[in-house]
Amino acid sequence: MAQSKTVKTAEFDSIVIGGGLAGLIAAHQLEGTGRKVALIDGLDVLGGSCRTAQTKAGPIDHGLKFIPETQESEETLAWLETVLGEPIQLKRVEAPPLTYDDGKFKPFVGFGDQKIESAAEVSSYAKDRYLQLSTTPKDWIPKLIETFTGTLMTQSYATKMQVDDEFVIEILVNGAKRLSGREVLFCANPQQLARLLPESHVPARLRQKLIKGEFFTSLNLDLVHAAPVTDSQSIHVLKGANEEPCVGLFREPTKMEDGKLVQISQWLTLVHRDITEEPELVASALKQIKRQVKRAYENSLEGLIQERIVVNPSSHGDLVGVLPEDGQWPKLQNLWVVSGLMDPNKNLIGSLRQTRRTLAALAGEPVVAIDQDTDLSEGPQPTA
Repeated sequence: MAQSKTVKTAEFDSIVIGGGLAGLIAAHQLEGTGRKVALIDGLDVLGGSCRTAQTKAGPIDHGLKFIPETQESEETLAWLETVLGEPIQLKRVEAPPLTYDDGKFKPFVGFGDQKIESAAEVSSYAKDRYLQLSTTPKDWIPKLIETFTGTLMTQSYATKMQVDDEFVIEILVNGAKRLSGREVLFCANPQQLARLLPESHVPARLRQKLIKGEFFTSLNLDLVHAAPVTDSQSIHVLKGANEEPCVGLFREPTKMEDGKLVQISQWLTLVHRDITEEPELVASALKQIKRQVKRAYENSLEGLIQERIVVNPSSHGDLVGVLPEDGQWPKLQNLWVVSGLMDPNKNLIGSLRQTRRTLAALAGEPVVAIDQDTDLSEGPQPTA
């Protein structure tokens, strides 16, 4: 892959900010049209929350990935096949979600009268049917990285966007380098735009939504169990008294290099984004996951081979209807936002659908409308 040159100013057709799955797909597709593309990411490893994770039991996805069996999922994966140039085989799994209560497993049917702040986000995982894929993000990311030949800037953060009337004319990177491009795709956390753009170009209601909206950080715990724990394929929704729920899935048992049969499970719990800044609360939430897993499967943590902690800031929430379907930023003709938070379909499928929608708009193709709430970028503005 081509690396960036040390320059103060560079001209590009497309600047893609964020090297996660959405950003890599965008860079790949835009480059395929003959555009000169720059890809910027703050980490030294591309892939974001979809990068490959190495464990003692082999490579796995970086945290829990879940795809419900829906028409939207299948249509989106069919489109992804065209992007990757290879088939993705689907296995349909029917396994109603489970919870554990009063010493036994029961079907999970919701939280009843309990007030759970993240209930809508948690429930997006609690589906009776989901898809197992022959390849997953851990396989897609390396392929997209390998095929990108544009200018790559890792360990690089967009620190400011300079605008002129209706266009982003320059992006300041790491406080020093200045980049300009005909179009800018922002594939990172959209909440950052409230800081990167001048106040004059962030409508007040949109700013309020980005800064004050209900967003959650996912705390993921990947476990490599010393022996198979269960043959259940169900999503588990576990909750102790006065604790936030956690969601998890046991993968099929696998053999390590020494021939030992082990099993991987992946779990997450959601905390309000503000809590992420408090290490003690984060540690407590991760302990709750292990406590809930042990309560359901008493011996599951004995001789635990490995555990991985993954924190994805502001990964869950709702920005549906905040921007137009194609993600174009109000008042700026060359800035588009690509975020799964903008699609009614949650998580991975939502991110892929929004990526497809924005790329279609840039290619001049019809953009499929989505159900939206009130557009917060227009209308009366609240007083300060």
